[in-house]
Amino acid sequence: MNIDEIRKISLVDFLNRLGYQPTGRDSKGLWFYAPYRSERKPSFHVNPNKGVWFDFGTGAGGDIFSLAGAMSGSTDFVRQAAFIAEKMSLPCAKPYKPMPFKEEPTFEDVEISRLESPSLLGYLRKRGIPKDIAQQYCVQVDYRLHGKDYYAIGFENNAHGFELRNSFFKGSYPPKHITHIANGNARCNVFEGFIDFLSAEKLGYNDGNDTIVLNSVSNLGKALTPLSDYSVISCYLDNDDAGRIALAKLRKEFGDRVTDKSTLYPDHKDLNDYLVSITLKQKSKLKF
Repeated sequence: MNIDEIRKISLVDFLNRLGYQPTGRDSKGLWFYAPYRSERKPSFHVNPNKGVWFDFGTGAGGDIFSLAGAMSGSTDFVRQAAFIAEKMSLPCAKPYKPMPFKEEPTFEDVEISRLESPSLLGYLRKRGIPKDIAQQYCVQVDYRLHGKDYYAIGFENNAHGFELRNSFFKGSYPPKHITHIANGNARCNVFEGFIDFLSAEKLGYNDGNDTIVLNSVSNLGKALTPLSDYSVISCYLDNDDAGRIALAKLRKEFGDRVTDKSTLYPDHKDLNDYLVSITLKQKSKLKF
């Protein structure tokens, strides 16, 4: 391979040749585990459109040649090129079908503040979540997107991104990750989303236990390492195929340590749906 051919190589394809698959994405690119060092959380970011990478764990970054240098331990440009050419001749560790990467609109003018909006608190109240619990775990996120101003309930994750909710919108401010709330307990409750977590707080199910909110069942793999430290794992997952598949994966990984708590709400799609039904019944009784 000549230098011009190497410059045209996709960083994503190069990493795939080395056996690395994306673990997630944000508005600008893809996340990987760093290919030249050990880490528990993926902090290596690739922008496929610009052909550059940045390691948030070390502060290093660059193009495909600098990545080859970091992996081979060489600052010599010719040796870096030779390293890339050698690796690209190997078969893919796992077939990867790259799709055209389109950058998502960037959040602008993001402001984080105490959750005080009457409409946002009213939205949570309709879902059975009282103000004190909402303000303990959530914030208000004001932002600009597509040239318009919005505000939403924000629930922070371990990568300092936020899950966003309001009456009309369900999304996230990247990066996407799990939320781990550690109190030093040997037991951990697992939820798919933060509304279910807040519902458990209202219902008294958390009882001081540690918590992992997946913020999407697609984040399940990111929860396995912290969950390995717990003797009891109580799963308050949805009563649907995705919830059952996630439960099966956790049981395969941790065996009898995993308890299925969805049996508490068998006739409801999730824990919040159960809380709402209880709240409506209580209000109905108060009318008579």
